[in-house]
Parts: sequence; structure tokens; C-alpha cells
Amino acid sequence: MPCEGPVHYRRATIEDAAGIAQVHIDGWQRAYEELVPEAYLRCRSTLQREEFWRSELALEAADRKPWVALDGEQIIGFADGGIARDDDLDSGTGEVYTLFVTPECWEKGIRSRLVDHVARDLRDHDFQQVVFWVLEADQVMRDFAVYTGFREDGHTREEDCGGVIVTELRYAKSLV
Repeated sequence: MPCEGPVHYRRATIEDAAGIAQVHIDGWQRAYEELVPEAYLRCRSTLQREEFWRSELALEAADRKPWVALDGEQIIGFADGGIARDDDLDSGTGEVYTLFVTPECWEKGIRSRLVDHVARDLRDHDFQQVVFWVLEADQVMRDFAVYTGFREDGHTREEDCGGVIVTELRYAKSLV
């Protein structure tokens, strides 16, 4: 069973694409299974995510690659970030793009440590603020965002996956 031993963190490599994809889909489906329609859960596949991550990891600079959390050699979580993608934010704002942990390892502090790594990277690249988009219906992640110092900033967006539209809320926090 994962998360029984010590967890260590490192930058992802291209060889991690399959493990990241598996955590991404497992975390996505479990976190949202009671919050969204089935079509939304099925709109992404492990193979599709593996191809995405393999491509991303091949392009990213070494100091910009996602962070992975490992129990032994097994990837149990990951997070990545970079410049914020929203037009209304200035160039000093970064974003946590993705944060997933395998469901068996939830509530073990892994998400917090992954966000800390991403936030430190953003500070090291002179970002003063970070944003994080959270599914409106996901009260667990909304509470997590607040617990880690983020606050709702009043912005929303709609995401379409599999023909299902969901609302996300933007959270922000200072990095200075």
C-alpha cells in the first residue's frame, strides 16, 4: 500500500509520464466522482494524459518540470506551475496548473508539500502572487486552498470536458 513509508520529492523526468498520467486520472476520477456527471469523468484517459505529459516533460526546462512525490519508486502525487494563463493578471502572477495525489495517499500532507515546492519555484522566478483554479463543487479542495493560504478572488470560469460544463473558482495568495 502506498504512503506507508517516507515520501520524497523530486523533479519529474520523461520516464515519469506514465506514473504522472495514472495519478492524474485516478485522482481526477475519485475526487470528482460524486461531483460531476459521468461524461465529465470519462473525458480524459490515462493514455491521453501520458501522451500529454511525455510531450510536456520533453519541452520543459529542468528548473520548470513538475514536482513528483514518490513512495519508494512509485509516483503518488505531482504538481506543476508557471506563469498565470489568465489575461486579467499581470506578469508577476504565477499559477498552480495541476495538483493530484493518488487517492490512497490523501490527507497525508503530500498536496501541501507539493504546493510548497511549486510556490517556492514561482518565488525563485520573481512571481509575487500565485493563483489556483478549483472546481466549485469540490469543497475538499476549496478547503485545502484556504488551508494553504489561498483566498477566493471573485473570478470564475467554465471548463468543458466531454460536453459537460463545470464552474471553477480562482483562488490567489501572495508569495512575498
